[in-house]
Amino acid sequence: MNVITIVCNSLHLGFLGTYGNAWIETPNLDRLASEGVVFDHHFPENLTTLPTRRSWWTGRYGFADPDQGWTPLRPDERILPDILWSQGVRSALISDVPLLREAGLGYGRGFDDVIWIRGQGYDPLVPKDDPRARGVRIEDEPGLRLPPEDDPEFELWKSRWEQFLRNRAVLHGDVDEENTGVARTVQAAIDWLERQGRGGKKEPFMLWLDLFSPHGPWDPPQPYRDQYVTVEPDEFEAGEEGDLVEEQEDLDADIDIEEVAALIDVPAGAVGEVIGEAELFRLRRIYAGTVTLVDRWLGVLFEALGRLGRLDDTLVIFTSDQGEPLGEHGFVRRFRPWLYEELIHTPLIIRMPGGRHGGSRHQALVQTVDMLPTITAALGLPPLRDEPPIHGHDLLPLIRGEQTKIRDYACLGMDVAEFAIRTHLWHLVVPIEVDPEEPRNPELFRKPEDRWDQNNVLDQHPEVADNLELTLRRFAEAVARDDLDEPPFLRDVARLGARTT
Repeated sequence: MNVITIVCNSLHLGFLGTYGNAWIETPNLDRLASEGVVFDHHFPENLTTLPTRRSWWTGRYGFADPDQGWTPLRPDERILPDILWSQGVRSALISDVPLLREAGLGYGRGFDDVIWIRGQGYDPLVPKDDPRARGVRIEDEPGLRLPPEDDPEFELWKSRWEQFLRNRAVLHGDVDEENTGVARTVQAAIDWLERQGRGGKKEPFMLWLDLFSPHGPWDPPQPYRDQYVTVEPDEFEAGEEGDLVEEQEDLDADIDIEEVAALIDVPAGAVGEVIGEAELFRLRRIYAGTVTLVDRWLGVLFEALGRLGRLDDTLVIFTSDQGEPLGEHGFVRRFRPWLYEELIHTPLIIRMPGGRHGGSRHQALVQTVDMLPTITAALGLPPLRDEPPIHGHDLLPLIRGEQTKIRDYACLGMDVAEFAIRTHLWHLVVPIEVDPEEPRNPELFRKPEDRWDQNNVLDQHPEVADNLELTLRRFAEAVARDDLDEPPFLRDVARLGARTT
């Protein structure tokens, strides 16, 4: 068996058809879901981009350790490609995520083949003096929102936007779909796959396809940019249970949403400060178009896999490193380490070779640390028994129906500033570092009815919150000791869930 892992950056779960969205077109991911197993409760353990890849590639929890966050991989840190290399499995990383390529981080090491696709986001591809970008000025692009000039981050965002505009002037991804990052990265993956097996070679492989989209800046070409402008969805209306998309009548009656200028990107911040309500409504439509663009090129990849016969001998995994806050709690992008559902609940679809066990959904609580043991098991490699221990679990027994669950709860964190614990019935968010200018208290949300964490019920269920926080803190301590062998509080949470159903 071979393995292809496809990951997206910042894919909001609520914008996928297989996870309940009825108005955004994602036919190729819908088809993958129909042929695979959809996991309804998948969560990272450490946000955001780099920490998630560390947990994917090490199979270990690190959310409570500042040295395991947005930090370089240590030279002695055992990661997935190192394991595969020692077992004769060819590995490849093909990616257009500029954050992975930053000097000194080491996130491209260990793979047999590494292909970087340049020009996404603020990737320093086109220098300031490049004649191809002559005349590019940030003042000429109203779709980019700068902070005030007296803001300490003004120069940072100005330099980012200028780099983005220079890249766009050369690549023309805003008008030429073939030149978008997702299209060029998928094509590079297809080219690599076509080279495998030539000359009679039959060595197994693991392809890690890491896509930057639908992460901002959101600048898709037509028709994706305006594809959903006039759509009036009824799946995510404003109200007590979530506000992914306000109803048109909730906006000012004089606003014609089609005439609202499209924003390409804004600094992370509060709605009403960095972005207006009508602009947010419009931005969500552009984000939806970007998701459809990603789905379109994944369809090209899946078609190539069928043509090459790889759907019969390859395990295909699709997931995302994080969601994308789009106003659900009053802010856009990752403004704060606030671990609400729109950021922490991520998709996971696993298609077995030949589509075996396909068309089902699994309710087990699974996490990013489960990626490594699942991949090594799919490749037929022996269990990893040496140090350091793997914290994750192989998900294949769940898919085959040999197990029904692997954990009673999922623990996670971001920037060692906020932790959370998620069960099937509860989601508790616990601030760890308290900002005196913006103090926060723990929050408790009831699941599944409060999908987007709108109603804090901690005052009604203080005992539940206390037990969950105790479990969360004990788990973090157990991770620090590298001792996760069925600690006794695991059973406490299971009883807690039964007691409060």
